[in-house]
Amino acid sequence: MRNYPVSIFLPIYNFNPGQLVANVKIVHAFVSSEYREFEIVLVDDTSGRETKEAIEKAASLENVRTIRYDNGPSRRENLAASFLKAKYGIIAFMDIDLSTELKHLLDITDNINQGYDVVIGSRYKGITPERETYRLVLSKAYNFALWILFGSRIGDHTCGFKGFKKDAISNLIQELGYDYSGRRGWFWDAEMLIRAQKGNYRVIEIPVKWTRDAESTFSLGRESKLIPYLLSLWFSLVFHRK
Repeated sequence: MRNYPVSIFLPIYNFNPGQLVANVKIVHAFVSSEYREFEIVLVDDTSGRETKEAIEKAASLENVRTIRYDNGPSRRENLAASFLKAKYGIIAFMDIDLSTELKHLLDITDNINQGYDVVIGSRYKGITPERETYRLVLSKAYNFALWILFGSRIGDHTCGFKGFKKDAISNLIQELGYDYSGRRGWFWDAEMLIRAQKGNYRVIEIPVKWTRDAESTFSLGRESKLIPYLLSLWFSLVFHRK
């Protein structure tokens, strides 16, 4: 059992109510068996009534609390704001669908406890993921583009399984700012990692066993809307405007 305390965040937006309660119970059982001191924070990014009620039910578990936002869905912005309210100095977050095996949470928090600032789960590093060919190709192309544009050495920017030192992520959140326009979207993860590398934070990727959620979707049209934001970020970083 780990002696260091942890804050575990679960971002939620209109997830299946029954599965939500079941998954929170699974996370709670695992975390309470592995950590002497912990909190689980359910981040409600403006879910509808049924999901909201399920979140409130799940929050009845010991050491589980909720943070509710009414200006979402914000993709990552409200989740990031929630990190600033963490009770403990080691923070981790994971997708509520539990697509990544929970055992890897120990790898995340152990690495942070040993001195890393940012720890990233990688679906491509060491463990072969089960992904459709087109998804794998698109992901590889995305990561390659970020290497070309920003010099990012990360192999998997988008995996929803990451951990941070609270001080480090607090500084990065301040640098990132809150995108009220909504243009940044899911690019928050990549931008955070780009800025972490440029800021010489200690970043490490760890291999994780991951199973794709059957309900997860990818829209080329939707994601292509990130291009103007990506280019503006490149311009600002290259010319040191931000």
